[in-house]
Amino acid sequence: MLMQRRLLLLGLGAFATRAAHALYDPKPLALIEPALGSWIGTLTYRDYQKPERMVTLSTSMTASLTAPDELALHYVFDDGPGKTVYSYERMRFDLAGQQVIWQFGISKSKLETYKITASAVQDGRSTVAFEQRQEADTDHYLFELSKRSWTLTKHEVSGGAGSDGPAARVLRSKYEFSRREA
Repeated sequence: MLMQRRLLLLGLGAFATRAAHALYDPKPLALIEPALGSWIGTLTYRDYQKPERMVTLSTSMTASLTAPDELALHYVFDDGPGKTVYSYERMRFDLAGQQVIWQFGISKSKLETYKITASAVQDGRSTVAFEQRQEADTDHYLFELSKRSWTLTKHEVSGGAGSDGPAARVLRSKYEFSRREA
């Protein structure tokens, strides 16, 4: 009995002396901190089969942090009767390196790096413009976030500087969210 008490006290003492983890990690970037939580809205995108047609899906999204500068995003799309689609992404905002590192999907994961062209936090509203060149085209994104609304707009720009014709700017997709009230 005495031996069991000593072992119990020794075990409790060892547990109590373990270092506390993550007590002083940095706070989230002010740029992305308002994103945390649940959102409800839509995804509107240009139909790939009929490019003149826009499709809108009801969408919910939950955002959490994986690091002070990285969002984990979980989307749920209503893609018609009985068809629910899920998507998982991570967006890292490397302000010092002026880039957004965006990881899409799990089973067929894809990692893309975009150049930040502008960013600001003003009056509780975050704005980040970023882009990536894709051969002769450029994908432009505008990320806008406040405590109550969140939009992410993608435009594809083709032609322009260094090409034979003027630049054509086409809306490819737009997420529009409002904070989900508890």
